Amino acid sequence: MSRLESIARAFLRYLYEDHRFRPDVADFFDSPAAEAAAVQPSWTELAEVLEALRERELIATSGVGQLGTPTRAGLTGSGLICAGRHGGDITSWSRSQSVAVLDDPSEAVVPQARTSLEDAPRRIDYSGLTRVAKVVLLALPTVHARYGETVEIELTAQRLCEATKQEQPDPGRVTLLAQRLRTDLATGSVANTLGVVLLDGLDEALAESGLG
Repeated sequence: MSRLESIARAFLRYLYEDHRFRPDVADFFDSPAAEAAAVQPSWTELAEVLEALRERELIATSGVGQLGTPTRAGLTGSGLICAGRHGGDITSWSRSQSVAVLDDPSEAVVPQARTSLEDAPRRIDYSGLTRVAKVVLLALPTVHARYGETVEIELTAQRLCEATKQEQPDPGRVTLLAQRLRTDLATGSVANTLGVVLLDGLDEALAESGLG
């Protein structure tokens, strides 16, 4: 394992073990995760690692700090799976079936040729909602083991996934289930875990579909 890979793994573990929403990047240097990995990166190395993690969509960042590094960072849904199930091992995560499921080409929206924009009905893009629901289902086993009962949120996510995959999804039912999932993520037993990393993505997916 290269030095940068060790730093990346330790940083993902740092975010996973810290329950704040997007904790300070600078706090990583003195974190138990960094000490356990026996790495003491420079700001230049950390900036390179953060950029790579962001490109892989494992973290989301905000602000600009030292040497252009973000001031805060937090796990995305994929990052939560990578850090939780794979201990921050990006190679293991990338080979896992999680990525195959989330990046299923069949979910891609294929533009349909049409002669007139006015004559064509508006196509609702449900792919973002499907992806969020799948991330919830993939991540729940890890969260469930640590934070208690998640039966209701699992059922809601499963129903949302099924509703969006219908040949002709019912927009009303999809909206109801998406809003119910949002409530579960914001106020339920996973509010401090999945909620903080998936709420933004769910809101974006609702906006993109035009149902939010």
